[in-house]
Order: sequence, then structure tokens, then C-alpha cells
Amino acid sequence: MLIQLAKALTGVTIIATASRPESRAWVEQLGADVVVDHTDLDVARSILKAAPGGVDFVFTAQSKGRIPLFTKVVRPFGQIVAIDDERDLDFYALKDKAISWHWEFMFARPRHGWNLEAQHDLLTRVSKLIDAGRIRTTLAQTFAPLNATSLREAHALVETGHVAGKVVVAEDA
Repeated sequence: MLIQLAKALTGVTIIATASRPESRAWVEQLGADVVVDHTDLDVARSILKAAPGGVDFVFTAQSKGRIPLFTKVVRPFGQIVAIDDERDLDFYALKDKAISWHWEFMFARPRHGWNLEAQHDLLTRVSKLIDAGRIRTTLAQTFAPLNATSLREAHALVETGHVAGKVVVAEDA
């Protein structure tokens, strides 16, 4: 979803990572300008080839072990946004470039009763982008009906680590 939002709301060049042909096709369809293979032993070189001076912004869903990569490719005063729950990250490595680390947690506002109107405004803005056809669902596969068999099948698929898009278990397909 972030690729689509960045494409619709900013002018940044989007460098996505993917290794499999179907994953590459997926992120390209969502709007990535450049796709690099994250399994490449020197992925930093590939990123810097696409952005010779480095990047200002990074979004990561998987932070573990990636701080050294970020220190190579993020410019001084760049920003990183993470959504995972990785612990024991070496943030000190980011200090030399004054790189900022931000956590995004979609339930932070409602959980803490903080500026709930802003959450409403964000969701309204997203709904307008959907209505205008500027962003679309990332739903890839639906399992139905809502029962133990469907849950096991969906979970097994997600556990492979090779799913492009979201997997949903629902009462009806």
C-alpha cells in the first residue's frame, strides 16, 4: 500500500525490493520506479546505482540485520520508518549521519486516544484516493469459508514468506 500512497501523494522516486519475478511484477504494478533484488549480496550497490547520492527516506517492514544497509544508502539527515517489532536494533550506528528512526503503528491514535480526528481525516483522504482510482486494494487471495481448514490453508501460504499482497480469510469469497 505504501508504494501506491507514495506514488499518489509525493514526487519521490520509489525504489522497491523484490527477488522473485512475481514479486517484482507486483511492486511494479503498484508503482515502483525501480526494483532491486534484496537477496543480492551487495544490495546497497544496486540501490546506490538507482540513487547515486543515496536516499532520503526508507520504509522497512523487516528491520532485523538491516541497520548496516541503511547506514550505507541513507543520506545524512534521512528518515527511516519501520512497522515491525524488531528488538535490539543498533540505532547508534545511525547517529553519525543523524538519521531519524520513526515507528508507525496504525492503532497508536485510537489506543491512546490521541487526536482521533486526524485518524478520521487520514482514512477519509485514503477513501478519496480509492474512489478516484489512484490506489487499489492489495488483496491477493481470499480463503473461504471462515473455518479451521481455510485458516490453516491461509496460514500455510503466509508462512512460506512468498506472498505478494494480502491474504484474507472470510465467510464468503
